[in-house]
Amino acid sequence: MEKLKNIGNVTFIGCGSMGEAILKGILGAKMTKAEEISVSLPTKSRRDYLAKEYGVKTFSENTEAVINADVVILAIKPQMFTNAITAEVVAAIPENAIVVSIMGSVDLVKLHGIIPKQVIIRVMPNTPLAVGAGMTAIAPDDIATRSNIETVKAIFCSCGEVVEAQESSMEAITAISGCGPGYVFMLIDALADAGVNAGLTRALSIKLAAQTFAGAGKMAVETGLHPAQLRDQVTSPGGTTIAGIHALELHGVRGAMYDAVNAVLVRSEKLKGK
Repeated sequence: MEKLKNIGNVTFIGCGSMGEAILKGILGAKMTKAEEISVSLPTKSRRDYLAKEYGVKTFSENTEAVINADVVILAIKPQMFTNAITAEVVAAIPENAIVVSIMGSVDLVKLHGIIPKQVIIRVMPNTPLAVGAGMTAIAPDDIATRSNIETVKAIFCSCGEVVEAQESSMEAITAISGCGPGYVFMLIDALADAGVNAGLTRALSIKLAAQTFAGAGKMAVETGLHPAQLRDQVTSPGGTTIAGIHALELHGVRGAMYDAVNAVLVRSEKLKGK
């Protein structure tokens, strides 16, 4: 998509590792200037770090931070939502500002219950945003315009890939791409352990495993081939790879992926009820 020249004033409410990755992406793509970015955080040491590292404005009060915002990014934990976004904060958000929420398990109905008048776009990014390789799904509300949506897409395209989705799909997307890096890191660690068991050094084994996952993912994305087709390309009859795949099937790796995704969905439903 065409890069937007300027997205105006951006305010982050909260700015942990995910928020910082988004911040870096915006500045790296030169979509706005550092002095047009405001970050509101309760912790002084974190405010001082972000101000020094990126040259952004920092605030301890959310109400002050949002006053001139064109885009407000809610980068706080879901359990902090109602305490952080008070009636005073909502009243201070400019009428035409776009509100972007990266809070998992907080749906558009709940968001609009607290922030009734603004356009809200719900977003599910993942941690590889930090290295410019994120996967982000966005679900706009019914009043978002195409311009609003393109603005938010541009923000997240600055640090990875973006797809538009219906909000009804967001919990399943969370279970796949939102939580997925955790599954992959676990598998990288397991494969690296197996390499150490086979006599490789720890550093070499981690390098081999991590780059293999990165390269395989890149092939799947760039070729557009079904994963089974790519698997067949490396699986010769009676060869070593099929022996390894057989072992994985015997140990239920495929079923474990089903169970992991289902466990996320179950947990998400419980969190939504809190």
